Amino acid sequence: MREFFNKEGLEVQTTTPEQFAAFIRREIAQNARVITAVGVKAE
Repeated sequence: MREFFNKEGLEVQTTTPEQFAAFIRREIAQNARVITAVGVKAE
C-alpha cells in the first residue's frame, strides 16, 4: 500500500490509535466551527 500511495504522490504516515483519535477530535471540532459559522443545515 505504501508503494502504491507513493506512486500517487501521497505520503503515508503511521500513527498510534491514540494519535489518530486525537486527530479525529481536532478535525470534528474544526469542522463544527466552520459549519456553524457558515450556517450549514442538514437537509
